[in-house]
Amino acid sequence: MLALAAIFVPLLVGLSGARAALVGTALLFFVLVALAWRRLRTIDDSADVPQVQIQLLRSIPIFSPLPAPELEGLARALVPVEALAGTTLIIEGEPGDCFYAIADGRVSVTKRGQEMATLGRGDGFGEIALIQDVPRTATVVALTDVSLYSLEKEPFVLALTGHAPAARAAGALVAQRLEELESI
Repeated sequence: MLALAAIFVPLLVGLSGARAALVGTALLFFVLVALAWRRLRTIDDSADVPQVQIQLLRSIPIFSPLPAPELEGLARALVPVEALAGTTLIIEGEPGDCFYAIADGRVSVTKRGQEMATLGRGDGFGEIALIQDVPRTATVVALTDVSLYSLEKEPFVLALTGHAPAARAAGALVAQRLEELESI
């Protein structure tokens, strides 16, 4: 289209002036859109955008600064996980391989057997081990049946390190959680 416009517009300007070239280009654009309208609607209708997952990620502070295309890419990388009440999701001291976002339900976070927090919908956990490349700093157990999404380490780290505001938000969250954990 750019090549066609690069040929078409100077030709119109030379033949009939700038005003006619502008009007002619606009008319050509509308004709091309009208001809391609059905195909464009088909493509648009078949697009599968993970809206629920995008909104969940947007509600988590470390992801909220990310631009829409990055959020959509992360949402597509999410893997749904279901766990029954009482299920241990993360064990303190084990290697970390993914981040979890809570879609529904509640979990308990403990360190050395002492409860640190209760997390619910719109919260996430597991970021410390991924960001700092350390073993898990706490144990997380499902208090109720939970619906989660897991995000592998590579897309998680790439998204946060590739976007300065998200990296700052992640750093602040890690510092806050480590401070809470150290108070035991």
